[in-house]
Amino acid sequence: MRNKLLLLLAALLALANAEPLCAQPAGPQPWWPVQPRPLPFLHSLFTSEMVLQRDVAAPIWGWAKPGEKISVSVDGQPAAQAVAGADGRWSAKVGPFKAGGPHTVVVEGGGRKETLTNVLFGDVWLCTGQSNMNWPVRLAQNAEEEVKAATNANIRSFTVNFYSALKPELLPPAARWERCEPEFSKNFTAVGYFFAREIQAKTGVPIGLIHSSAGATAAEAWVSAEALRREMPYDFPQRFTELDQTNAFFGADFEFFRALEQWTAQVDPVSAVKKFPSNPNLDTSDWMDIQVPMAWEKTGIPELQDFDGLVWFRTTFDVPEKWAGQDLMLSLSVVRDADVIWWNGAVLGSKQTSGIRNYIVEASRVKPGKNLLVAAIVNTNGPGGFDSQPSNMVLRPATNPGTNQVRIAGTWKARRGPAMADLKVPFPIPRVGHYKTISSLYNGMIAPLTPFAVKGALWYQGEANGPFWLQYRRLLPTLIADWRKRFEVGDFPFLIVSLANLGTAQTKPVEPGWAEIRESQWRTTRTVPNTGLAMTVDIGDPKDIHPRNKQEVGRRLSLVARKMVYGETNLVASGPEFTEMQVELPKGDKIRLYFKNVGGGLRIKPGDDKLKGFIVAGADKEWVWADAVIEGNTIVVSSPDVPLPKYVRYGWAWNPVVNLFNAEGLPAITFRTDE
Repeated sequence: MRNKLLLLLAALLALANAEPLCAQPAGPQPWWPVQPRPLPFLHSLFTSEMVLQRDVAAPIWGWAKPGEKISVSVDGQPAAQAVAGADGRWSAKVGPFKAGGPHTVVVEGGGRKETLTNVLFGDVWLCTGQSNMNWPVRLAQNAEEEVKAATNANIRSFTVNFYSALKPELLPPAARWERCEPEFSKNFTAVGYFFAREIQAKTGVPIGLIHSSAGATAAEAWVSAEALRREMPYDFPQRFTELDQTNAFFGADFEFFRALEQWTAQVDPVSAVKKFPSNPNLDTSDWMDIQVPMAWEKTGIPELQDFDGLVWFRTTFDVPEKWAGQDLMLSLSVVRDADVIWWNGAVLGSKQTSGIRNYIVEASRVKPGKNLLVAAIVNTNGPGGFDSQPSNMVLRPATNPGTNQVRIAGTWKARRGPAMADLKVPFPIPRVGHYKTISSLYNGMIAPLTPFAVKGALWYQGEANGPFWLQYRRLLPTLIADWRKRFEVGDFPFLIVSLANLGTAQTKPVEPGWAEIRESQWRTTRTVPNTGLAMTVDIGDPKDIHPRNKQEVGRRLSLVARKMVYGETNLVASGPEFTEMQVELPKGDKIRLYFKNVGGGLRIKPGDDKLKGFIVAGADKEWVWADAVIEGNTIVVSSPDVPLPKYVRYGWAWNPVVNLFNAEGLPAITFRTDE
């Protein structure tokens, strides 16, 4: 074991001093894991205020001792039973239940009991993609008014925080279900919220949003490595290699918090021999008395003047009897720079960047009476140690901040460890990925959610894949198939937002940019069953990649859902969609275009006097602007510069000049006939 540890630490040192692999961030990141999380009795998706999918047998799962029997009841009536497997995981299915609530769900077994209140059965939509899905209500158009009005007891959201992982995780980053009230809904995904508002108002069904998105991310980060290797083995060879190298570098059994303890033991061997973190009876007579919180350079202790390196801290305090069985919040003020914290001898948490420290002490670790707190703090330069006000160092119940607090500031014990110059082994880094790491966001932000029962998914992404539009034709269907397999609810509806217009208005007949990625999105809906498209090419902001009019995006998605999912078969849910073309004979100097989704008829945008955005070309593919006129439910295009037109395109630019709508006010889908 020692040899393996030395090999790992040597590799970490090599990584720190070399050009980092693309699959691993080069330095500490704010989203790195802060404290170890044991697998909970009940998965963190299942809390009070949650929405469970109606009309299906909805999975509920968690972890217990192998062989323990688990029971689930709804409103006092038995709903399901399960037995924990050899790995401790148990899974039960409840329902189907009709839409409505509130209900009370009780899960118990092995001496544990979780009571979930105000639970609704409704439709759960997974909202994901990059920054335009991540954009919150508080930054949308008319934000102040929207936030004030965002109160609806039948809409709830579970927001997954960013986490990039190199292997599939079992738990998402800490999150909770939140009611649609201004305090919470201001941070809901705007697209998801405005979609939910429309659907909930129209159907009366409670809507749950599971929001898992991250800005600037490419689609391949959201697909499992298994699916990419199977369906697209030749598309990402270098990135597969980087991923494999990084995983091999860490080793299959690498565990970050275990590595932290091994690191402190190696860089300060005396701490391991005398058990600084765990021995409650340690003789600290040769340790210094130190005032906490106070940067150690300010304490007046000669040993710590201008010291950069590792310093140990120890203290004990009493936990009230009434706090037994509760999660506690440990606030340690500001720490400079990196820390490892032990609670009663077991690692509580660690962070590598200077800043505020708040750690959760899980109920199972809370014991009334005297408790031991130990910190190893590494400071690289400047003030070191705990550095804030005494009032910021407290212990209190995590879920009831108004209760009494235990103040832990005061006189602690401290011992100087090795200086920075003697810390030959770098601080360990966790096994995490970069936001561009292939499959990393699937691993950290989608896999932990599966197989939660969902109604469907909303997807707003594509900007990051714009240059790779041809690959996207296979990548997006691969993602859809992968997710449908993982969530285990069949070929659920997958609704795609076609990218909005951006940049300088089109001046040339062809201006490549996002036209091709929009086409790839549209082709996905033509080839993958149970998918739909919401066009937004007319509501973007030419100066901002994040257009604020998310209300209309949500509304257009809701139209697609109402027709495709909720049974409004006669609803016009899309703008005109090109279906076929015909060269007009006998002259052959014009082309007639046919469309579906014309609704009440083809229309020019109000205020314009003629159609714009159509271009034609002959066999030479020399594109020119076309004259286009509406004739019934068709459009006839021509140009005096192209006597024998063969191809047509519409809206072929990053920010196309387009104005074809149907009578219902929905924009036509941009297209080309030359493929």
